[in-house]
Amino acid sequence: MKKHSHLFFDLDHTLWDTDRNAEESLREIFEEQNLVEKGIPDFEQFHSRYQNHNERLWGLYAENKVGKDAVRVHRFLNTLQDFEIHRPEIAHEIADQFVQRTPYKKHLIPGAFALLDELHGRYHLSIITNGFKEAQHIKLKASGLDKYFNSVFISEEIGVHKPDPKIFTHAVKHAGAVHISDCMMIGDTYQTDVFGALNAGMTAVHFAPGIEKSHDQPVITIKRLEELLEHLGN
Repeated sequence: MKKHSHLFFDLDHTLWDTDRNAEESLREIFEEQNLVEKGIPDFEQFHSRYQNHNERLWGLYAENKVGKDAVRVHRFLNTLQDFEIHRPEIAHEIADQFVQRTPYKKHLIPGAFALLDELHGRYHLSIITNGFKEAQHIKLKASGLDKYFNSVFISEEIGVHKPDPKIFTHAVKHAGAVHISDCMMIGDTYQTDVFGALNAGMTAVHFAPGIEKSHDQPVITIKRLEELLEHLGN
């Protein structure tokens, strides 16, 4: 008898290739906005600064220290300011273009479809994500991931972000799991996905392609998505 009946996945960086999709959009926007002419030497420097600001702001968003609009706009506002470009209107335009086009990008983490094909029909599959609601539903549909999932739980719709255990217990309840011990959470971010799931009483799997040493128990570490099958016990 299998130990887990319900599997919960993070979306960004776990199934949907956020870095590749975002970089593709940003390259397009960089050219369209003629940002070299505005004072940014090249795309690589722009992208590097953006990644730093984006990661920091998403961390603050998960801690409820900043709101959605701050993440959406300030990651670009701060990036432009790093290059002495004090043009808020450009930051707002880039932000609008970015959120309008990026969710339609279809690049997935290698092995995502193969894994979900194996799991679909054998487990109750759900998404738990901190991403913006208008983007997450588009990502799932445009990429073809939506057909695999019985339930999608978005923090913005529920009113609480990972790692707060409340979002996990809410998801478990509404997914129809009998016991929280029947549930496994798979995600790439230790603070939000793993830490939150453990505190809620779920089995936690850290998808960490770049990690050198695996975590100690009870955390399960996988470096490729297909490795998850080895830990499902059937």
